Amino acid sequence: MQTSCVRSGQVEVGIISHEGSEFSAIGASVVGRSLTAYTKLTRGEIHLTSWCGQTILACRSEVVQQYADDSMAILFRLTANQFIVGYALADNGTLFRGELLRHGDEDDARYLARQLSDHFAQLDADDEEAFALSEEQ
Repeated sequence: MQTSCVRSGQVEVGIISHEGSEFSAIGASVVGRSLTAYTKLTRGEIHLTSWCGQTILACRSEVVQQYADDSMAILFRLTANQFIVGYALADNGTLFRGELLRHGDEDDARYLARQLSDHFAQLDADDEEAFALSEEQ
């Protein structure tokens, strides 16, 4: 099995080659204020990477809230009162979905991180339920 990435503008496509077949899916992307990436735990800090493991964002991070299933609301502090906030399934090697918050303070960032986490957690739960129903049929 081999993996590779192709980047087109701000969108990455991850490719897996296995037994003569290729499978691909959208990897990390930046579209407007929305960001999709992957987490990497390095010396106690969570960084964001591309699907292929290249660092996208390595700055101060804060876990705003940890949920029972190990998912979490996270904020990344940028300069000039800007933040990347969002939801990750865990702290290392998992999907992060979030967005850029401009002109906010830390309280705004924490609130938005929780809101986005609630939204994406519900989407994940709905997907799990739909997948379980489709397997039963």
